[in-house]
Parts: sequence; structure tokens; C-alpha cells
Amino acid sequence: MTIKRKALQAQVAPTPSGFTATITTESLDRDGEVVVPQGMNSQEFERNPILLYNHDATLPIGKCVGLRRRDTGIEGDFVFAQRPDGYAGDYFPEFVASLVGQGIVKGVSIGYAPLQGGIRRASLDDRKRYGDAVHTVFSRWKLLEISVAPLQSNPDALISAIRKGAVDGRAAKRWLGVVDRRVSIRVEIPAPASSREARRPISIDDIVAREVARARGRIQA
Repeated sequence: MTIKRKALQAQVAPTPSGFTATITTESLDRDGEVVVPQGMNSQEFERNPILLYNHDATLPIGKCVGLRRRDTGIEGDFVFAQRPDGYAGDYFPEFVASLVGQGIVKGVSIGYAPLQGGIRRASLDDRKRYGDAVHTVFSRWKLLEISVAPLQSNPDALISAIRKGAVDGRAAKRWLGVVDRRVSIRVEIPAPASSREARRPISIDDIVAREVARARGRIQA
């Protein structure tokens, strides 16, 4: 079974316990494909309506509590997993909830599989409807999972949130690999040992490069 994914820059509306978002629309994606919302089969998904982070099955963060079909899209209501009683330390669902609640991560993405007879090459009518770039239309498909997707988020906004204390910097580094790129380095320029050394020009670039390498553990003291 071929699993496909469709990401969407959604208008995520936070709620007290989660968020509401459009999970897919009848629009052309970056791969030249269209997933027709009315062709969704969600029966299997609704038996285990899990919400993942970035399509990672090892990172469940909540669940879908409702799906609604619209004329041109599908909306979903989601709640985040609550911290268990007695749980200590960083809790990943709370971390993602903070990013979503502050509008830093705004993307959602579906994982789906085409159903038999539900794939067609774009016709002339399809090109008129969706644009000349369309080449494949999925008219019948099975919903497998829904994810909060950070692909559309602004990394500078995430770094800004870390600086403001909105999310924990250590957790961001561990979970997302994002760190504050600004580094302060103290550079000490030694006094020349002789008049001959005093006449030799000092390369600030060389000194800074050496200190940066030392700070990153690339050279010994």
C-alpha cells in the first residue's frame, strides 16, 4: 500500500483544550495532485483517530474528536493529550500545544492511501478546474492519520518564542533540533611579546574563527 501525504497551511483556531483546522481542501498541491475531499473514507481512521506530530507514529500528541465534510474541504476538531497525574519533566504534547496556541506552527497534514479505482490522470476538465499543473486526481482515498506539521512554520518565529520563554529551549533542541543561532564569544587579543611581533598585523578573523571552533568543541584549548 502506497501512503501519500498532503500538507496544508491551515487556519488553525485554538480552543481551550486543542484546536480546529481544515485538514484538506480540493486544491492543487505542490506535487501537481488533487485530493477530492468528498472521496474520503475515514471509517478505519475513526476507530483510532490519533493525532501525530509530523507523521511520526512514535509521537502521538492527541486525537481527533470530530470530522466535518464541507463543499470544498474537511474540517476537524482536535484535543491534545493531557499530562498524566504524577508525570514529571517535559511533556511533548504540551510543547506542541504551546506552538499551535501561539500561531507558531500553523500546518496540518494528512496521511492517506488511494482506494481501488480512485486514481485518474488529469483530464481536460480537471485542468480547467484545477489548473494546467495538475496531473493526478485522487477521487477515492482512505484517511490513515492526521498530523500537526511544522513544515510551514517560520523557524525564526520559533526561535523568537524560545527567547520569550513561550517554549523551553532545551526541549526545542531535543525535539525539533532548533536552537538560538546567536552566540556570544569573548575574544582576548594577547599583547605582543616583542617589538617584532608588534609590527606583525593581527588577524581578527583568524582569532574569531579559532574561538568559534573552540566553542563548538572542534579544537582543544
